[in-house]
Amino acid sequence: MLESAIKYRNAFEYLKATNHAYKYCPSVDEWGRAERICEFLYPFYETTNLIYGTSYPTSNLYFLQVYHIQCVLMGSLRSEDELLRSMGEKMMNKFKKYWKKYSVILAFGAILDPRLKISTLELMYEEIDTETAKRKVEQVKKKLYKLFKKYDKNSPPTVEAQEPIIQSSSMTHTPESANKKRLAIVGKLMKRNHQAEVSSGKNPLDTYLEEPLLSKDCFEDLDVLEWWKLYESRYPKLSIMARDLLSIPITTVASESAFSIGAHVINKYRSEGEDVNPQGARRGGVSTSGSDSNFIDLEVDN
Repeated sequence: MLESAIKYRNAFEYLKATNHAYKYCPSVDEWGRAERICEFLYPFYETTNLIYGTSYPTSNLYFLQVYHIQCVLMGSLRSEDELLRSMGEKMMNKFKKYWKKYSVILAFGAILDPRLKISTLELMYEEIDTETAKRKVEQVKKKLYKLFKKYDKNSPPTVEAQEPIIQSSSMTHTPESANKKRLAIVGKLMKRNHQAEVSSGKNPLDTYLEEPLLSKDCFEDLDVLEWWKLYESRYPKLSIMARDLLSIPITTVASESAFSIGAHVINKYRSEGEDVNPQGARRGGVSTSGSDSNFIDLEVDN
């Protein structure tokens, strides 16, 4: 609504000039404040549309979105506009109440996005708090390796890695097929080093983390679950873990329902009392390998 009003600023000015009965036209300062508030709120609008969409985005998007929101709020605390600072302070208090700890499990989702991995996580933590960044990253890495060790122990034996197969029917000129073609090329390059890695007994998780990031420009619309499906033969056990982690929904309700005035059904994820971290909702995410309890255990600081 605010964005729409700003677009019609000239119409309000014209109405003021032609109709003397109209006495509520915003002043120049008020229009400026409206623009600043609109700019401040827009990231929240974008994040709401993404996270609460009916498609339920995969967990790799969680960390980026929460980090973005925290950066916006931190910036608002330095605003010269008193109203924005006041809004930012109230919102930051609520943010700290519910998101004082980033979800370790959903941080794994960011690491298992081949465009992000550990290096992006390190950058985000440093931007938020340089004093604790290194310790937090080490904790996440330690728990990631701990979880992979369980998958490595319980998963079926591995098979020889094959190049990702791209079906000819998908080789059309669409963004999705372009992504698949690029992935096939990347797969050929990755396969060159695979035999040496297997012979040396190198940890697949080490191999994945040490490989270069995929370009965000080339793979902007990458389906991360599809990527892991394509490279399942290269990372058999790691791909199972990635599938389980990435399939955890960021939210359990779409925005159409969250903001509806209709009846709401109370379930165990929406009936908690005060100070319950909303990350708890996603802990009910379905894990196809039965690792839900392991996921919850990893959220506890060691």
